[in-house]
Amino acid sequence: MIGLSAKDGKSVSNELLHCLSGGNNRVTVNSRFRTSSTWKSLPFTVLCVTFIYTCLPKVIAFLDFYGQHIIADRRLFGIQPRLWTDCGPAIQDYECANISVPLDHHNASDPRRVSIALTRLPATNTTFRKGSIFVNPGGPGKRQRSCIYEQRKLKGAYQYDIIGFDPRGINMSRPYHSCFDSLLDEQVFGASNFAQLNVPVNMTVEAVQYLERQVTMASATVAALSTKCADKTGDLMAYLGTEAVVHDIDYLSKVIEGKNARINFWGFSYGTIIGQYMIDMLPPERIGKIIIDAVANPIQWSDYDSVSADGVLDDYDNLLSAFTQSCVAAGNHCALSSYNASEILAKIDETLDSLYWNPATVTDLRIPAVVTAGDLRSLIFLSMYKISLWPMLAEQLRDLFEGNFTSLVSMYIDPEGASKPDRSTWSAKTVMCIDKKPLDKPHAAAEFTEDILESMVKHTRRAVFLSSFCDVWQGIYPRRNQYESTFAHEDDMLQTPILILSNTFDPVTPLVNARNASERLGNNTRLVQQVDGYGHRTITHTSFCTIKIVRAYMTEGVVPSADHTFCQVDEQPFFPFG
Repeated sequence: MIGLSAKDGKSVSNELLHCLSGGNNRVTVNSRFRTSSTWKSLPFTVLCVTFIYTCLPKVIAFLDFYGQHIIADRRLFGIQPRLWTDCGPAIQDYECANISVPLDHHNASDPRRVSIALTRLPATNTTFRKGSIFVNPGGPGKRQRSCIYEQRKLKGAYQYDIIGFDPRGINMSRPYHSCFDSLLDEQVFGASNFAQLNVPVNMTVEAVQYLERQVTMASATVAALSTKCADKTGDLMAYLGTEAVVHDIDYLSKVIEGKNARINFWGFSYGTIIGQYMIDMLPPERIGKIIIDAVANPIQWSDYDSVSADGVLDDYDNLLSAFTQSCVAAGNHCALSSYNASEILAKIDETLDSLYWNPATVTDLRIPAVVTAGDLRSLIFLSMYKISLWPMLAEQLRDLFEGNFTSLVSMYIDPEGASKPDRSTWSAKTVMCIDKKPLDKPHAAAEFTEDILESMVKHTRRAVFLSSFCDVWQGIYPRRNQYESTFAHEDDMLQTPILILSNTFDPVTPLVNARNASERLGNNTRLVQQVDGYGHRTITHTSFCTIKIVRAYMTEGVVPSADHTFCQVDEQPFFPFG
């Protein structure tokens, strides 16, 4: 049985209206799974840079892995009891639910269930309601409850219930992926930055040797971490792959909308992997309106684990150059405008090399810290996700160029973390590794190092791409959900083509991925490219042209006549907008 006492909170975001997380929760499940204790909300900075509202549902459903669950298949997808309940007084327009789905969709004799946590923003135009849209903001494994992107005012989704969900094993879905006894333990471990490689811009023989030692240590740390996760999470880990998530969405859609309703889906970043799997796995008659934004490559995603940065860092240096050029053009709106664009890049390279050979010390904080080139690489990398972060990056770089490194120290330890459970922080690696082909033997550190150096030569010297170390990740065997495909389809397969959205320059999901997806799916897609669009996801760089296309697609099912449409952006870096 799951019990939950609500605690509600809020924060503001232009992109994200609500994400639900937190509460006090205790779960008792099959002994092969884990038992969790107190669960409360906590603001947290995540890699994929999404900003959230936090809140909790008042009521959460019963869970029993032997088949006794409160929402029993909505009477086999027919008439059913009340499904949705209030999420809490802080967000009265929102509704929450917990729906149990089979743990193993391929084994009907397995009675075990998992509970999927959902949040819904009901349609406001109920007269012309068109159904539901499932939304996934990326990750995989966001440290938040189900997220609902508020795009109605801009995107014209008033006729839909917008449904966010925590994928199986993530955050408020139960049971969940756990690696530590408390949030404090998890945060202390994370503060080690074990996977943040310290690498100069200009490599030397000595630097290459040190890089290989760093890779060896990171691999050993990942192996130890994943063993801990497997001990805490149990058999659940082997069932967290994307293939299972697609079956869950199919199941949830039948429960919520009925067995004959088409699935509408909007996915960002990793959510585009879910969307592409969905199109490939499910019958065409199940597919409704699909939007994928910031497209990841499903072929690379499901292939052997590699440190190749192809399809990841292709646009990174172009994006960083756009930052410097936009800064100079912005004049006094940018803290680095006294430099020209090439001088900013040169100063970045100079500072990276300086911090590699001579790490800086920061002593004016409660806990002294050491700053390395890896810290600066991380700062720049994360700031490339959104142009709204560029003014702050310019200010931080100005401080660094002047010898003030305090802004690079960003470690937060919750003072009450010892009494809180850990989050699903490391579930992303589990999902990624389940989805990949298994290797016969672990990579050698020298092989990793060689690939990293090749990536630095081919793509960028200012960012380091590191694999997920799936070759040493424990707890996922035998893999229950690994899926392989060419992800290609014949023309005219879908009743309504899907929309593929991409900025011209994206730090981790380059435009080439969107183009390749469009080619694989033929006339089943329409590609919309934001010309000189910067950042991860088109919603981070406003284009009224894109908004108009999405609105027409959602309300009327109308798509552009051209296979590839170019939209100009209306928001300029370093200048206030909206």
